This record gives sequence, structure tokens and C-alpha cells, in this order.
Amino acid sequence: MKNKNGKEIEFICPKCKTKERIPTEIVEMLDYADQIDVDTSVPPRFDCEKCDGKMVPIYYVGAKGRTYEYTEE
Repeated sequence: MKNKNGKEIEFICPKCKTKERIPTEIVEMLDYADQIDVDTSVPPRFDCEKCDGKMVPIYYVGAKGRTYEYTEE
């Protein structure tokens, strides 16, 4: 499968606005593993190390081709 996301995915914590780059292979591995009985309308998330928020990708094309794009609410 061709990598459509680059080498790293930039994540942001909507709560504290901390940003972190996570290697694409890690994000995709977890995304593929989570495809069974998971709500795919929610992008892959990671715990924020600065607060109790959940980091979300700023832009990511998921395992099933769905595009996730972070926007301020």
C-alpha cells in the first residue's frame, strides 16, 4: 500500500493546543488494528502528555480511505 500521509502525522490536543509529530507507520499500524468494532468516524487518537486531553490528527487519510481533518470549533 502506498503511504499517502508522509513520514509523520502531526497531532494536536484540542484542549491545550499542544502539537506532536507521530511516525506514520505507528499511526497506520494502530489504525489498521482498530478496524474491528470501532467507530471509524473518530480518527486515531493519542493521550496528550501535557493535559488529560486526546490528541487528534491535523490531517490524516485513514486505513479505509477516510480523510480526517482537524478544525477549530
